Amino acid sequence: MTVGFFPAFEPRIAVAYAGDGASLFHHAAVLDVLADEHGLPAISSFADDREPPPDFDGYPEDLADAIGPWMAWFSPTDGLRCVEGLLSVLDDPSARARIPSVETVIADLDALQDVLVVAKKKKVRFRLELA
Repeated sequence: MTVGFFPAFEPRIAVAYAGDGASLFHHAAVLDVLADEHGLPAISSFADDREPPPDFDGYPEDLADAIGPWMAWFSPTDGLRCVEGLLSVLDDPSARARIPSVETVIADLDALQDVLVVAKKKKVRFRLELA
């Protein structure tokens, strides 16, 4: 099973994310650097970035019990600023060359953009969850 970033919404809405999320998760560090270089929000800033307690020695699925539930939600407008900005940055061949499998990353960003447009219209918040 591949780990990936998948959008969640509050309140929940019926919208299908067509991406697989794995490329966004696996290339988040490079995407975050590109975002920072262009004054955009980092893709990882929409995901839970809390550190486990220093004494945590459990399974990832036990982490919520150790640090409590994650309650953060974000504006789809901010998410669109990130996603649309990254798509624009990735029009540049030198930026594209920094990401292996860039076409998969672009497909995931396009799919995320599609659901964030719906979220904005419906005035719901979002976040990226690991699944």
